Amino acid sequence: MSCERTSVELEALERLRPDSVQMEMLSRFYKLLERKLYRCLTEKNFKVEVEAEGSYAKRTLLSDRWEVDVFILFNGVTSEWIKGRSLPVLEECVKPLPYIVKYAEHPYITVNLMGMKAELVPAVKVEKPGGGELGVERTPFHTRYVRTKLEEKPCLEDDVRLLKSFMEGVGVYGAETGIGGFSGYLAELLAIHYGGFRETLRASLGWKPQIYIDPEGVGVEERLRARYPDSPMIVVDPVDPERNAAASVTREKLALFILASAFYLRKPHLGYFHFTGRRALKALGPALMVVCRDSYSRKPEESVMSKLRRVSRLLSTWLRGRGFKVTWSSYASDFTEKAIVLLGLESLELPEVEYREGLSPWDDVESAVNFVFKRLMEGGVVWVNEKGVLGGVRRRPYRRALQAVEGVLSKVREVLDARECKVLECVEGVRCLEIGGLKGKSYIGGPPAWITLAYTLLKQS
Repeated sequence: MSCERTSVELEALERLRPDSVQMEMLSRFYKLLERKLYRCLTEKNFKVEVEAEGSYAKRTLLSDRWEVDVFILFNGVTSEWIKGRSLPVLEECVKPLPYIVKYAEHPYITVNLMGMKAELVPAVKVEKPGGGELGVERTPFHTRYVRTKLEEKPCLEDDVRLLKSFMEGVGVYGAETGIGGFSGYLAELLAIHYGGFRETLRASLGWKPQIYIDPEGVGVEERLRARYPDSPMIVVDPVDPERNAAASVTREKLALFILASAFYLRKPHLGYFHFTGRRALKALGPALMVVCRDSYSRKPEESVMSKLRRVSRLLSTWLRGRGFKVTWSSYASDFTEKAIVLLGLESLELPEVEYREGLSPWDDVESAVNFVFKRLMEGGVVWVNEKGVLGGVRRRPYRRALQAVEGVLSKVREVLDARECKVLECVEGVRCLEIGGLKGKSYIGGPPAWITLAYTLLKQS
């Protein structure tokens, strides 16, 4: 099989492929953990299998990812034991290495050593995918499936790297609730199914929700469509045909991926890949920034981002209900002590009074009477126009968006479990990015800067 690449893709791969030093260091790190866990758990009379999973094991790792997933598969235990009793055992086994205990849908331990990170995930050893209750039991089967497929067509390893980097670069990578994008496994499935990076991008131009893709022809389409009626995309998991591997993908991220694919195929450029970083937009318009502080290092990143997404929606809904036009929203965290939500606005301040329109008395006299009472109770004025329709104005409870958000900061603190939160306003949203330390860095949502890049490239050609 020939590996046909554009000059852009060849240059991108030079930056995306891990070198031999990186792979050797990660291999030694994994072997250290494997031996340590086997010895300790065997002495405690546990029957376990320790396996490397994820991109490291599939050989699709990116050069800036110094990480490995380590699964500890326990024989003869229950899911309840994994959730409630496995962590103290693993903690004792990894000491004295530096580690952090985290909880998401399942418990796990993160070990950091010399710039490398390993996530130790306890799971029940099962004989077939879907045989456990935690979901993570499928992971070893995913690894074996992908590894087998990539060995059949070695060029696909690089195609997966290109696709993952592209997805991250245009802001659609990550299955976490706070992101709603494409998982690494889904990127691998798409590259395998369509036969490559550019092939996947070309195929996406014909996608229209609800997309149905069955890489191995093992799913029952009617059943999956009924099971996932709200998913814009269904990709049958080859190792568990009852599962939609694309269940996390939102309509927003799907649309962004299709649009980015269309632009890239017209004019390929390195700026679409994740290693170029976030390009700063020249102008965003006025914005508000909510900055909350707490200790986020011991909390799962997925949980933090999910809560930030909830806060973003809460604040957007609150502001819109008080007459403010929210144009875009974004959120980010340094996963140490700071969590940020950004809200773009048409205006930071509104007129003192707000116009409201009612009905004609002959349409619904009770509603007309209630309209009059409500406007007068709000300190406003009511009239009837030349068409016989009631109109009125009321005084706004909040004229400044900052004051409106301050009114719900206690709720924001509660959702984020934060020590303190404050809100700042920026006449220009780019200034908020600078103050929040997000300019040029990764954050979720907001206007995608790559669209400006795409326009500039096409305009020049």
